[in-house]
Parts: sequence; structure tokens; C-alpha cells
Amino acid sequence: MKVLKLIFFFLFILKNSATGQIVTPSLDASVLSLMPASAGWRDETNFNGSFESFAETDLEGNKSTASDVSYMVSSKLLYNLYQESFSSTTTVDKKYASNFSNLNEKSKNAKTKFNVAMGFGQPLAGNAHRFFVGVSYSSGRIDKDESTTTYTQECKSYTYYSWGKSCSGGWTYVSVEGKPSEINIIETGFGLGVSYNVWQMLYVSYGVQQTTTTDGEAFLKDAEAEGGGNNYRYLGNTWLDKFYGFSIKNTKPGVAKFRLEMSYVQSPSATNVAAEYDNTTSSAQTKEETNEHYRYEIQIRNMEFSPTNLNNWVFYLHLKQTKIFKKFSTAAGIFDDMTDEQLSTGFYWSYPGQAGLAVGLRYIDSKRYLNTTDGAALATKYQVSSGKGNRISVDYRF
Repeated sequence: MKVLKLIFFFLFILKNSATGQIVTPSLDASVLSLMPASAGWRDETNFNGSFESFAETDLEGNKSTASDVSYMVSSKLLYNLYQESFSSTTTVDKKYASNFSNLNEKSKNAKTKFNVAMGFGQPLAGNAHRFFVGVSYSSGRIDKDESTTTYTQECKSYTYYSWGKSCSGGWTYVSVEGKPSEINIIETGFGLGVSYNVWQMLYVSYGVQQTTTTDGEAFLKDAEAEGGGNNYRYLGNTWLDKFYGFSIKNTKPGVAKFRLEMSYVQSPSATNVAAEYDNTTSSAQTKEETNEHYRYEIQIRNMEFSPTNLNNWVFYLHLKQTKIFKKFSTAAGIFDDMTDEQLSTGFYWSYPGQAGLAVGLRYIDSKRYLNTTDGAALATKYQVSSGKGNRISVDYRF
């Protein structure tokens, strides 16, 4: 089997390159709230759609692509009840340099998510409520290619004679990958959180989300055996993510609007261990594959500004760093963890008035590193790839 599997982790990174919000909603109405409680601070009813494309190139020039199409409706349901309804389809086709070919990934994820937030408490000036409690539900289907890898002996060099050839350079093992087959996995998530207006423009938030994936099964052919292969079951998993952060936000009319947010996502490691495979039996048996959800952390820094004399324009600078705490074994060596550093800049223009059209454009720059540490020494980065992308959104305010 492949030495290293990233499961579906980078699928989720790329899916929300327009950094999702945790404490307060973005001034760009097309960006989804990662924590449901933050949906309550939205000021308007909106319907929007967005398209994002991303291309990544490794050090050998291998090109990977990802794209995302999403739609969202956000609105006020009752006096103190707000909602976001979100749908997206993400496709990923990743190829890496020969030293890192075991990072390759090909997958598709169709997902829907619903956020509902209810407001409570005596509000401070400029808000309708003091704090919001939110719940969320998400459901999606992941289609991902899997394959088996067999190892065969190969002679390093031959000596040739009149009667034939003889291996004189010793033997080595080489890996041969079989034909991939698609597995289908259902993912569901339940979230709960609170967002609190502490003092004037200061907000804090905390929440959790439990994510569950189902088993996926496929018949995978051997790399060399004609018609040979096995039934494989890729086990599902369950884990609980934590979200927290703080935000400083001002959206009062007549003055410059701005929003700053610093937030974090922490996801623990979770392992669903496969049953031992008995290859001595003559009857057909399904071989289980262990599911490892690797521990990771995401740091989000958002800066958004709308000047007084251009109050229908918003300008952005969003930073996001994701780190997976997992040892990566590759042909280039063993690495302690992987980081993905992403920067996105752009603007959002809205038609002046209470209702009308709005358009957002965003440029994305990303670099990915494998990292090593040597005792107390500083981390050493080995760049795996760099990427660039664009996102366009169209929004209508009612």
C-alpha cells in the first residue's frame, strides 16, 4: 500500500481557500461562517455564488489543480433567528514530484451545510443582541481514487554472456501501483458554538464540531497479477474539532468600516484500527485499511477595511497557516510535519444602496513545506510546492 496517505485533509484546506469566519462574518457576504453563531451578526439578506480555481506546481514542474463552485443564502428568519444555507462542489487532482508521489490525490467532494444562530441578551449600541448561540449540520459525499501497490525484485545491473545474462549488481525492491478504483464516503458534521459581543467593537467566540465519515469499499486489482486483487474496506472515523478566536469589528454607517479577526482551529488525531487480515484462508475476504485522521492546527488572520469616502468598497488581506502534526516518510527523507501557508488579497464592490448587486475578486498565493526539527534547533523547511489561484463571487443583497 502507499507509504503515506493524507486521507482527505488537503481537500478541506482548498475547499475554503476564501478563509471561513469563526467569530464575526466577513464584510464579503459570500464567505461562509465556519462557526454557526457568527452568522447572527450578519446585517443583510444575501444570495451569492462563487467560483474558485487553484493551480499548484511542485519543484519538478508537475501541476496539480483544484476548483470549487459554491452557493449560499443568508437571511433573518425571525426577530432573533438567523441562518446560512451553503452548498459546494470541490474537485482536486494533485500530482507531486517523484520523491513525493505518495502525496498524490484525486477526489471530488459535494457538500451542503446549514448554520442557524439565535440571539439573546441586552445588546450594546449598534447590535440587535448581546450574544448568539448557533448550531450547524453538514452532509457531503467524497469520491476518491484508491489503488494498491505491490513490490517486486529488480536487478540493479546485469552481466551479459553469449548464452544470456546474469544479475551481477544485486537486487532491489521496486513498487508498482495497480489500477485505481473509486471509493465513496459520506461525511456528516454537527457543530455548536457561541459568539459574544464583549465590549463595543470586541467579540469572542468558541465552538466545537464533530465530524464522522463512513466506510468506503472497492475491489482493487493487483499491479501485476492478471485479474487478481482483493476487496478493500477503507474504514471511517470520528473526531471533534475546536474553534475559538476574537474579532474587532465596526460596521456603523457614516464612518470607516473595518474588521480584524484572529482565530484558531484545533483538530485532534483519531485512529480507527483495521482488523487483522488473514491471507491463509481460501475464501474471499475483505481487507480493511486503518483510517488515520492526523492532528492539525489552523491559524487565521483576517484584515478587512472599507474607507469612508469609498464605503461601497471593501479591501482584504487574509492569512492562513495550516500545520499537520504527522511524520512524513518520503524518498527525500523523514519529515516531522507539513505546513500550508496561504495569503489572499482582493476587493469587494457593492452597488450603493440598501439592495443591489455586489462583486468580489480575490487572488490567492500558497506555499507548502515539509518540516524537520533537530532537538532544540529551529525547524528546517523543505518546499514541496507553490500555488496560485483566483476567486470570483457575485452577490445580491435584498
